[in-house]
Amino acid sequence: MLLMRETTVPATSYADRAMARVASWPGVRSGRAACGLGTALKVGGRQLAHVHADGCAELRLTWPVIGRLRRPLLESGRVQLAPGGDWIRVRLDTDGDVDLFASLASVAIKANTSAGRRRTAGACMTMAQAKVKEAMRSGRPAAVPDDLREPRLRTP
Repeated sequence: MLLMRETTVPATSYADRAMARVASWPGVRSGRAACGLGTALKVGGRQLAHVHADGCAELRLTWPVIGRLRRPLLESGRVQLAPGGDWIRVRLDTDGDVDLFASLASVAIKANTSAGRRRTAGACMTMAQAKVKEAMRSGRPAAVPDDLREPRLRTP
């Protein structure tokens, strides 16, 4: 009896699927992440999302939008927030996560292209956490970047 081996085609990762879906939208371009840690999606030259090697995506929703959506984002159980930051993190493990990423990417596009939203992008969550840890380790909590502070604590 001759046994035939099944050939399997390697599946693309959920992160690859999420990035490909959003990159196919008009005006969205892919490139290198500003933090140097992955592939980014940009609109009008502004980075709005990137994926790290661990399969987590970070989206720049801006802190005003995060403030408005805080409760549903946290209740989803799929999103991590940084206090006062512009970025959120979504773990991409399922097709539902890919759908969530695409939905949030559309919100990020709107938030980052609206009039009055032209301030400089803060560090992504991964880079920001490294800065906070370094500041705390060196005994300089005041060195925590302004975009990581709670909005009520931001300097004018």
